Amino acid sequence: MRLSRLTPLAAATAALALFAPTAQAATAPQHDGSWTYRDPAPLGGGFDLGGFSDLFPADDSGEVFWTLTDRGPNADAPADTDKIFLKPDYTPQILKIRLGRGGEVRVLKRIPLQVPKGQSDPVTGTRFLTGLPPAALTAERPVDSTGKVLPNDPYGVDSEGLVLAHDGSFWVSSEYGSSILHFSRQGVLDTVLVPAGSSYQAPGVRVLKILPAIEAKQKNNKGLEGLTVSADGRTLYAAQQEKLANPDPKTSKKSRVQRIFRIDIGGRTPSVTGEFAFLREADSTTDGNWTTSAVTWLGTDRLAVEERDGARPTAHTQIFEVDFRKATNLLGTKWDDPATTPTLEQDPSGVVTGTKKPLFDAVTAGVANGKIEGMVLRPTHHGRAELYLVNDNDFGVDAFKDGAVVWNKAVTKVDRYILPAGTVTFSR
Repeated sequence: MRLSRLTPLAAATAALALFAPTAQAATAPQHDGSWTYRDPAPLGGGFDLGGFSDLFPADDSGEVFWTLTDRGPNADAPADTDKIFLKPDYTPQILKIRLGRGGEVRVLKRIPLQVPKGQSDPVTGTRFLTGLPPAALTAERPVDSTGKVLPNDPYGVDSEGLVLAHDGSFWVSSEYGSSILHFSRQGVLDTVLVPAGSSYQAPGVRVLKILPAIEAKQKNNKGLEGLTVSADGRTLYAAQQEKLANPDPKTSKKSRVQRIFRIDIGGRTPSVTGEFAFLREADSTTDGNWTTSAVTWLGTDRLAVEERDGARPTAHTQIFEVDFRKATNLLGTKWDDPATTPTLEQDPSGVVTGTKKPLFDAVTAGVANGKIEGMVLRPTHHGRAELYLVNDNDFGVDAFKDGAVVWNKAVTKVDRYILPAGTVTFSR
């Protein structure tokens, strides 16, 4: 079997068949390596390249990955409906990185995201788009460091999840309005998936209003974050960052119900084929602020799903295998209807949710990093699995207070752990 001829995901899955479990395998995750982005590229204004928000294998070497940045340096504003954009002209980027033998993260390639050919971004006046929100997808209002209201960007994206398609193009999930965007291998936007009933439009872009309309109930900037793809490249899975505010934000804080969508991208026009739910761990100590930032495909309707806090170092980051094969397909049912009472987020007793199995606990494993937003799982020797984790350092920004940036001093790191034999089951 020549793994190099397969896609990265398929090669990693096929590799499992080459190795048999050993009776002397470790019984706990072992930290196997750490790589730091030691010399990040300057962005101007005192900011450096950061904000890594996902991880996806570029090949089957375990050394080269794709990642992407989110919407750029930002901070909470005094008004809950506002967000301070500290570098409003920042263009989110897809990055190709290598984990060097000296323990450094090296950026091999930067792909700034662009609007379609023949179009111009109304904020930058160029082909490069921004991280400013599209007004049609969120009520979050962008302001600058002085409180001045900034323009919305119909092409704007808060890029969080990344998938490399078989043709070299990219799928990106955005927290704005639970949207999913497709970019060419050169980073040019061509398609956006949004909820049914949305008024979203962007010149030159194919807009498909195929996501369930219930997704409009997401809280500001808490849309789709986790994104993964099947080994054959035909099926996307997209996970909400937080629970829906269905019927209101108070419900979101109390609810444990989180939805995940299955999307067929095998043909020319994507279509949603599944909508499932699972129950998050109770997070009352953080007032409902745990999030899901990363998911990884393990098999048909089986995913590794992260649940994390935002602490540095983390006080709670866990990864579960969630199996949806026997779960209720909610697509088109009464649970997609906002008029249904009680809502699914209030009472999930009428549906079968995905079953959960613990795979990794960051605190128990001694993870010193925090705000983990990207992960890769791949089989390795003797039935074990490699787990790669990358953090989002928020471009070094912790807050904006008294007219100045409060820096968090966090660096971007990738950590690798070896999971014991039998922890993870991969399948085609």
